[in-house]
Amino acid sequence: MNYDEIKTTPGDSSKGPSRHSRFMSHLASGAMINFSGTIARTVCVYLFTFLLARMLTTGELGEYFLVTTVVNYLALVATVGLGTGVVRYVALYAGEKKLDMARNTVWLGLIIGLPISLIVMIGLILFAPVLVGPLFNDSPTAANGIRVFAIAIPFLVATQIFISATQGMHRMQYQVYSRDIGEQISKLGLSGAVLAMGAGLIGVIGATLLSVIIAFLMALIFALSVIPKRQESSESSITKHGRNLVIYSMPIAVASVFVAIDLRADILLLGLLGTSADVGLYGIAMKVAIFGGKINLAFAPVFAPVISDLWNQKKDLDLKKLFKTVSRWIFMLSFPVFLILLLFNVQIMDLFGSEYIVASNVLVVLVLCKIFSHSTGPTGLMILMSGRSKLDMLNVGLSLITDVVLCILLIPQFGIMGAAIAKATSLTLLELMRFLEVFVLMGLSAYNVGYLKPLFAGAISATAVGIIARFIIVEVNFIELLILVALMGITYLIMMLIFGVSGEDKETLKVLKDKLGWPGNARSCEGGS
Repeated sequence: MNYDEIKTTPGDSSKGPSRHSRFMSHLASGAMINFSGTIARTVCVYLFTFLLARMLTTGELGEYFLVTTVVNYLALVATVGLGTGVVRYVALYAGEKKLDMARNTVWLGLIIGLPISLIVMIGLILFAPVLVGPLFNDSPTAANGIRVFAIAIPFLVATQIFISATQGMHRMQYQVYSRDIGEQISKLGLSGAVLAMGAGLIGVIGATLLSVIIAFLMALIFALSVIPKRQESSESSITKHGRNLVIYSMPIAVASVFVAIDLRADILLLGLLGTSADVGLYGIAMKVAIFGGKINLAFAPVFAPVISDLWNQKKDLDLKKLFKTVSRWIFMLSFPVFLILLLFNVQIMDLFGSEYIVASNVLVVLVLCKIFSHSTGPTGLMILMSGRSKLDMLNVGLSLITDVVLCILLIPQFGIMGAAIAKATSLTLLELMRFLEVFVLMGLSAYNVGYLKPLFAGAISATAVGIIARFIIVEVNFIELLILVALMGITYLIMMLIFGVSGEDKETLKVLKDKLGWPGNARSCEGGS
């Protein structure tokens, strides 16, 4: 069932699936596609990070994180909010059957974004030595690395617009194929090859550039396959639509700059106030901490266009029910992952090398704030897709100021732990503001009694596994760690079933059963009420 079938189904028959079931069928399909891509991407990212941690020094690894951070940040700036704008307007116009306008949205995004990205690329190539001084201690390798990877900026911008177009058309699999699988597998394979040949840091940066170009070519092909064919369209409507896209995207562009700085302020300020080795240690902890956040990434791309269309059609009850269900499932699936990171923070960091154990406390701080942020639901999407892009710009701006000020105050005294505290504080503040705004302005809240089940299930399973790790297994190595992680997952699932499955969750499980082709019926999963 595709999204159009959901909208065109008249009424809700008592003999057929409810409207909520049909929406969940669509969301489950997209989320499962994204989740498969998330798993593939996560495996590749951690193999890639493990490869770099083993083959490069902590200083070189820090330089790689800084180079890619600077370029990815400027690419996000060059996108000027068009990615979100394209998703929203393509979904909106496709929902209204205005396919010409949906098509024009994509090309307008390219017309606006590509010239800006080329200017940013040229400027970065010319002024690379200026950045190398304060961030890289005048490292000539870093200067060459920035110049090489700067070429990726136009490709990154175009790829984002093409992927946004396919998401707006509710084709989630194309992001998985291009960016989650194509880019990550090629980056891992090419980097392994150049490191084996002794190319070092510059070789890895070049391999990363090639993987970005591969993802761009794949995204282009996929976008062309779903973008509506050109039909008759008036110039005035195109002009008006272009103005709407720019007006909507500009606050997001400013917010994107804030988000980019906020996401990377800790790394950039560690580079300024600390050393490249500090960046390497912190960068590994950060990558591990966001592991549980991959669950959110599975739901967000498919949920965003649904929010836009339901809000546009004023279907408040459908939106409210979907928001609660999606929020609860995001938390329910991510919570045990975060608990594993908390329980075995030292052992997990040791996998990258004994020198990274010093950052295990940093991992704990970052994971704790991630647990809260994932409990509030996709509130940022709710604000953006309901047309309140200026409000989210203010949210992110305040979070950015908090992050930067705390980094400046704490990094000189506490190093990587200071950066972690600053990041955790600013992220918690951001999610709290978004939660309150969605509650006040839209009357929505993710929290209900359904959250108690994963909380209790997680506490019981974590306690049991922690006792086994502490008193039965003397030393936790890689094999024992895998066994304990599997035991944690099984115990958590059993406890969730013991506590019982709610009616809405039964509908979602039935959808998943149908999509995966599981035998039996949904009642086999039922527990208490």
